[in-house]
Amino acid sequence: MPQRPAVAVPLPVATEAPLQHGRRLTLAASAGDDLIEVRGADGGLELRIRITAEGPVLQMESLKLSLKAAQQVEVECERFAVHARGDVELAAGAEARVVAPLIRLN
Repeated sequence: MPQRPAVAVPLPVATEAPLQHGRRLTLAASAGDDLIEVRGADGGLELRIRITAEGPVLQMESLKLSLKAAQQVEVECERFAVHARGDVELAAGAEARVVAPLIRLN
């Protein structure tokens, strides 16, 4: 049996659903992109996934972000930046390596 082509179903302006702890889930179409958002009880953005023609864009705002992996965490990107208002700590149980054509300290 031949498969039917996928048909894009336009979202209404916004579809909302309540979540626990006063949070709300919103699905919406905006400026040619699709949005999936979780907002806190105060209306502040906690999580947004914007589905663009180029691919998904993830935005998070939270009190704390914790990543834990049994093996490793890898990040591959064009540019990686970390901005901290306080201290930055890097700890390794073995070697710590920085490989670059130019390394600037201060």
